[in-house]
Amino acid sequence: MSFTVDHHFMGPSSYRKARPASVSSSGFHSQRRRLAYSQPSSVDSLETFNGDMARRSEKEILQALNDRFAGYIDKVRNLEMHNRNLEAEAAALRQNQAGRISIGEHYERELSDLRGLLQQLTGEKTRAALEHEHLEEDIQQLRVKLEDEARNREEMEAAARAMKKYVEECRLARLELDKKLRALEEESAFLKKNHEEEVAELLAQIQGAQVSFDLRDTLKTDVTSALREIRSQLDTHASKSATHAEEWFKVRVERLSETAKSNQDAIRGSQEEIADYRRQLQSRTVELETLRGTKDSLERQRMESEDRHQDDLSSLQETINHLENELKNTKWEMASQLRDYQELLNVKMALDIEIAAYRKLLEGEENRFVSGGIPYSYLESRISGHMKVKGEEISDTVIVEEQTDETQVTEVTEEADEDEEEKNEEEEEEEKEGQETKEEEGEDEEEEEKEEEKEEDEEKGEEEKEDEKDEEENVESPTPKSSVVESPEPKSPAAKSPMPKSPAKSPAGEESKSPESKSPAP
Repeated sequence: MSFTVDHHFMGPSSYRKARPASVSSSGFHSQRRRLAYSQPSSVDSLETFNGDMARRSEKEILQALNDRFAGYIDKVRNLEMHNRNLEAEAAALRQNQAGRISIGEHYERELSDLRGLLQQLTGEKTRAALEHEHLEEDIQQLRVKLEDEARNREEMEAAARAMKKYVEECRLARLELDKKLRALEEESAFLKKNHEEEVAELLAQIQGAQVSFDLRDTLKTDVTSALREIRSQLDTHASKSATHAEEWFKVRVERLSETAKSNQDAIRGSQEEIADYRRQLQSRTVELETLRGTKDSLERQRMESEDRHQDDLSSLQETINHLENELKNTKWEMASQLRDYQELLNVKMALDIEIAAYRKLLEGEENRFVSGGIPYSYLESRISGHMKVKGEEISDTVIVEEQTDETQVTEVTEEADEDEEEKNEEEEEEEKEGQETKEEEGEDEEEEEKEEEKEEDEEKGEEEKEDEKDEEENVESPTPKSSVVESPEPKSPAAKSPMPKSPAKSPAGEESKSPESKSPAP
């Protein structure tokens, strides 16, 4: 019996390259199919080998078995060495996985620190914005105060202009009164002069008149007294007019002086207020300029801090994106390493199956040589059937282990949505393939049962014919038959494979009827 397992000796790297991209148990099923596909040629070679063994002598059989045994031992040693290499690679993968987990924790800590720094910078930006708003409110209040002071200044300037106008009017009124006073004085002087002239004329007339009557002295005294009275009246009237004019002028002057004095006080107060307002305006202007400078500096600081914060935020965001990408790549690498590890486990299980098969084959060969009476083909069919059952059991365990490992892989890559979708698609494909393989296996089992029934019927008919022929030969020649024993039909593992079946009737049954068994001994 032979197995075509040369593709297992290509090494882990070549096995990974030949492996498809999907991580599922379908890879192992495809491997089983490839093994099954390669088994029909092995069955043909086995049947040919059984026919050759029927024609050879015992010595040639032993020589061939020794050669095959040496080859099996070499293969077992190679497989054990390959197993050790695979175990070393699995340990290295476990160590790398532990190191990558520690790197992921380090990245998580760095991400938490960067998030804390980002929150701190956001708080500082908020505080700077609040300070800017407070300064804007203060500037607005100062601007309102400045506008009020400007309005007050304009009002005071208007009042000062009105006072200047009033003072000018008072000055003009005083000049006019002075003109009127001079005119009155001139008029009084002119009236006094005219009165004196009239009196002089009257006196001249009186003196020039010549009265001839006796009452001249009496009349003279009466005229003198009358003139004296008139003069006194005129003097009194002139003095009263002068006194009245002087008093009116004095009162008017006093009033104007009082008004001018009060206006001077008001003007002086207004000028003082204007000077005070000018000083306040200058101080407010200086304060406003300083506040504008402070505002400009704060604006520049705010812009610089915003730019700096924006740069810090962009750098932190880039760092976070870089770390997230590295974390995602790390998870991808972990998942790929888990897949590689699963593939290596699958290879190891397949190699363990082959090693177990070789060991069973060697034990069977030893038992056959020890017992000496068991045909090789029958022993080979028993070993192949045992290997098939054992291989199916181990493949079931491998599939279960693959499913558990796939569950771990999905747990590791749970955060990635794309990975989950791909895995769901792969699982659906696996389920479909599993259903297809189950259906194919059911159909194959039914066909195998029918073929086995046919083979059993044919074997029974051939055995009856051979018994009849042996009886006839025994009757013809009393010599014993050859020591070569006819081997029963082997039941190879390919009978249950999904590949096309070999012919139901093995040629070994026909070739077993060699001329040696028919020819009598000399």
